Amino acid sequence: MSFFVRLPYNLSMAENNSDNNIEDEGIRHRRERRELQAAIQQLKKSVNKNDKTRKKKIDSDIKALEEAFEKRWENFDENSTPEKSSVAPSSTQSDEKPTETDEKQNVSRKARRLANKEKRQAELNENQEIVDYDNQPESIRRRNESSSINEQLLQRGLELQSIVSDGNCLFASIVDQASDLNVRQLRELIAEYLRKHRSDYEPFIDTDYDAYCEKLAKENVWGGQIELQVCAKILQRSIEIIQGTGGEPI
Repeated sequence: MSFFVRLPYNLSMAENNSDNNIEDEGIRHRRERRELQAAIQQLKKSVNKNDKTRKKKIDSDIKALEEAFEKRWENFDENSTPEKSSVAPSSTQSDEKPTETDEKQNVSRKARRLANKEKRQAELNENQEIVDYDNQPESIRRRNESSSINEQLLQRGLELQSIVSDGNCLFASIVDQASDLNVRQLRELIAEYLRKHRSDYEPFIDTDYDAYCEKLAKENVWGGQIELQVCAKILQRSIEIIQGTGGEPI
């Protein structure tokens, strides 16, 4: 199995730990939505179209991820802005009935929230569509993937490196290009980070969380979207995934 990860070396190290940065709620929402979409795409690509049992499991996992995302952001209004605090009304003002303008504003906010919810659902539904790429014969798909990856690498002045397919390919590719750690050390660092940030990642793991972290550290289990994200944070580098299906790198 060949696995390619592009890690730019000209990025400056962050002055402060990214976990200490306070992100705007809107930025967090967009970031998590992008991460969800990337995770869904990776799950879809991990299953053979002829493996109906595995496909059913993946569909269930995708649905669980989408529901967790919707629940987490169900009260988020993408178009709303924080309102400035005002002076507390006097006792005479507190008895006044809401004006027509106030009622219209309330209706407008509700309409925006509903529109945003429908928009997010539509974006999630797009990930459920089956594209022609998934229906191609395996031999043709692999050939097209290889051709697409080589073409993209050529444009960037890069070349494909072969990594042993032993369950460590993702971690080995990162160690090969961006770290002095060995594979086992990198696995243990990722597992420890996941334990410390349980609330951020547990909703996206559909098995026992502690067992997941333990296997990640001790066994040669595959890594995925979550592990890549944690690697980027630990190493403080931007990681790009060159996709065989074309399009912009993830």
